Amino acid sequence: MLVAEPSALTSAAGQVDGIAGTLADVDVASPFAEAADALVGSETSQACLWVSTRLGAAVQVYADRVRNLADAARLTAVDLSCTDDTVGRSFGTS
Repeated sequence: MLVAEPSALTSAAGQVDGIAGTLADVDVASPFAEAADALVGSETSQACLWVSTRLGAAVQVYADRVRNLADAARLTAVDLSCTDDTVGRSFGTS
């Protein structure tokens, strides 16, 4: 039997949202930019730009997916609350 407290799910979702925000704010381009600037015109410079662009995009996608997990937890909490209320009314406990 699954037992879950909607308020705990909502609280966890808030924490996960915070983690997603931190991930989204990570600056992955700066270290690569410094290397690219030091090696202007080289293939390494171009590779730094390529890697930083793709890594930055990957981190953003990951942060978005973490946000989706937080949203799913919130929706689950809402569903559980509604179900608890409905069952409570059916049995006369709410």
